[in-house]
Amino acid sequence: MKRTVDASQIPAVKTPDGAERRVLAYGDGIMLVQFTFDAGMASWSHSHAHEQVGYVVSGEIDFVMEGKPTTRLRAGGSYYVPPHVKHNIVTFAPTVLIDAFAPMREDFLAKK
Repeated sequence: MKRTVDASQIPAVKTPDGAERRVLAYGDGIMLVQFTFDAGMASWSHSHAHEQVGYVVSGEIDFVMEGKPTTRLRAGGSYYVPPHVKHNIVTFAPTVLIDAFAPMREDFLAKK
């Protein structure tokens, strides 16, 4: 993967929930990913073996995580998801999220 990248030059992958995903950069231990959602979308409740840290670049979401109260986040908000904990989001405006995963998500590199 290139060490520097312009997200607009990376083809988007449509996720099963209708978002667009762009893998920005990665190494064996970490991956940076941009997600773009329209207003009124919801990701499915899911978990994975990776730690996840996210940042709301723009938009407005409800962040839902198992065992925690739902939190409304706007541009500048951030979140942490431990491994194997169910979580999802609901969008209220067009939204761009940046998520870092450790270790990197090999499933995001698979050709589909």
